[in-house]
Amino acid sequence: MSRYNNPRDKRVFVPNKAGGVSLNFGHPIAWTILILMTIVPAIIVIGVTIAVLV
Repeated sequence: MSRYNNPRDKRVFVPNKAGGVSLNFGHPIAWTILILMTIVPAIIVIGVTIAVLV
């Protein structure tokens, strides 16, 4: 599945053919959503796991 990347499209959430929505990675807000919703929580979980195991 390829990423939707159209900087001229002003929408952050773009409808899919399958009926869902995907992020427009040409929009800077989409990168912020990706980082805040996936990468930051993953770093927190990894950090807490390491702290508990050490």
